[in-house]
Amino acid sequence: MEKSKLVKNLKIFSAVVVLSVSSYNLHDMEIGTNYFHTTIEKQQSFDDLGDYVLQGLCKCDDKYLLTAYDWWHNDTSIIYILDEDLKEYTIKKLDTYSHVGGITYDPINQNIWITDTNGTISCYAKEEILSTHKITDTKRTVYVGDGLMNIFGDRSAAYVTYHDNKLYVGNFNFQNNTIIKEFEIKENGMIDTHDYREIKGPGFIQGITFYEDKENDKKYLLTSSSFGRHFNSNLRIYDFNTLEKVNHIKTKEMMEEIIIDEDKLITVYESNAKNYNKKDEKGADIIISNINKILSKK
Repeated sequence: MEKSKLVKNLKIFSAVVVLSVSSYNLHDMEIGTNYFHTTIEKQQSFDDLGDYVLQGLCKCDDKYLLTAYDWWHNDTSIIYILDEDLKEYTIKKLDTYSHVGGITYDPINQNIWITDTNGTISCYAKEEILSTHKITDTKRTVYVGDGLMNIFGDRSAAYVTYHDNKLYVGNFNFQNNTIIKEFEIKENGMIDTHDYREIKGPGFIQGITFYEDKENDKKYLLTSSSFGRHFNSNLRIYDFNTLEKVNHIKTKEMMEEIIIDEDKLITVYESNAKNYNKKDEKGADIIISNINKILSKK
């Protein structure tokens, strides 16, 4: 079951879910901060999302690619192809109705990877996504779902991230049940689905990214976690070599995929979607923050 179905069926499981989420966030509040707003450099909103819900983000050359799914699944998922200022865009319709919770770009093989249905991720040639013509059935779909269970026990790849010739794929689950799989990308641009390293992550991960502080010879793993309209999102930063947590910052609710672009942390939020934003109070869809300010907070 995809995360959108999870949300729609929330009433059925409300007692279990709310109890678990509340306990999880109350524990985090002891080590979290409200520092995030002081690091913000720019915010961006879109005029009308309609029934689409924003999800994944990546940088592809001089463009940004932002995925969204139709809440009712009456239409296919889409990609906003944005300029460098994150303002002007065109829309590309995908050949899937999936949740498209993650998107990433492999610059070596010039492939764009997008999370698909039932524990799969799909690989498209960059030209296929950036061209003006309709997407044809040329994608390569890879099953990575073993062990990637969502909170209902269904196999689901919630996000995908490229870094240093590796793909990172993970699930959306409770604390202590989140797995990040690290796959080496082969010479043919694909992965061996049986050859990977597992990393344990915090609960409710929506996306991950990496930051290399070359001046101090440090590499960081950043995770985005959120669940629902009534809980703050959680940005956690780990020393990637030791996986020791070095920082934890609260952000606004419903944070989705995150990316690093030079010294900028760019975060996506699904909270403006029509079926979440009942009061039509427009907030930021994308927030750009200074990663060095975030790292400096202790």
